[in-house]
Amino acid sequence: MSDLYTVVMMQTNRVGIEKREQIREANLNRCLELFGYGARRLAFREYAPLKLVVFPEVFLQGWNDNAAPYDTIFAKVARDMAITVPGPEIEALAEKAREFKTYIAGNVHEVMPDFSEDIAFNCGFIIDPQGEVIYKRHKYCPYLPYRGRDDVSPHDVWDRYLEFMDGKYGRKKGDVLSCMFPVVETEIGKLGYLICNEAFYSEHSRAMALQGCEVLIRSSGMAEPDGSPPQDLWEVTNRAHAAFNTMWVVACAPGHLHVPGNPMNAYPGNSMVVDFHGAITQRIPYPGESVTAAQINIEALRRRRMDPRQNWLTQIRSEAFRTMYDKPIYPINMYNDTLPGDQADRSDAQPIRRFVEDGIFIAPAGQRAG
Repeated sequence: MSDLYTVVMMQTNRVGIEKREQIREANLNRCLELFGYGARRLAFREYAPLKLVVFPEVFLQGWNDNAAPYDTIFAKVARDMAITVPGPEIEALAEKAREFKTYIAGNVHEVMPDFSEDIAFNCGFIIDPQGEVIYKRHKYCPYLPYRGRDDVSPHDVWDRYLEFMDGKYGRKKGDVLSCMFPVVETEIGKLGYLICNEAFYSEHSRAMALQGCEVLIRSSGMAEPDGSPPQDLWEVTNRAHAAFNTMWVVACAPGHLHVPGNPMNAYPGNSMVVDFHGAITQRIPYPGESVTAAQINIEALRRRRMDPRQNWLTQIRSEAFRTMYDKPIYPINMYNDTLPGDQADRSDAQPIRRFVEDGIFIAPAGQRAG
């Protein structure tokens, strides 16, 4: 067990690709080149050895708004951009994991051919020091305002997903919560994964915290203006999840996104590590490509969790909340029997009108009946 270890955050640039064959030249080679810098220069061999390296969201493929030659971005990502995990690109990273005896975490567009060749997921993965993929988690709440830019959610294919992923990659067999929000126990602590937009839902990190998650990895791509002052939602959410759940948060942001029509500094960087009190212990306070490191003290976290003072998780009075989600909100199984397309747009599926009709929301003056 490594009580004190170094984590390296790779705030890499991303080139938006058109074809998966472009991944190595566009993004992967640079990631492998920079890996040695972080591993050799920033870790402490005796004091706090390197044990975890984290990459940002979709660091191998970037984002792409060009659906051609397909009708939707959903199809473009699944058929042309997504990779398999494990697969050739992941094996290149696995070689680094074995070389430096470290865990590697990252996020990619993934397609699982045995599940469907036409559906891609936004996948957070963890490779162990032996080069094995020990953990995969798929983004549960994609960012909806872009019509199809993000991937399909497990919630969109709920029935099929539960059956297909049951007991795999850190999941407990027969456990629905673990299937959607798995936590894996390792020599560097219990690890979970939060993906970008998911940080706006407190339930996501709490689901993993109540399974014992000690280090929450967050790969993101939060763009302006959300990621910078005065909103600072990137920092606010990272610190909140850490403090509310008494856990470490390792939040790796991307550098530049090179894609047509995108400002160079649309993504403000600010990768950070937050301790279990909600204090930032290290950060990259600027946009663009960089690498930094921080130390994770797992034993200190475990001692802190044994203290009843401000022990938020063990003070939850859960009975009052059990009925809060009795009535479904966002529709389930949207793509169980169909492929994503313009006629099944996820943004339009939000029950905003129902919230008004039920008296939860009050419509603005110009939209009120009568």
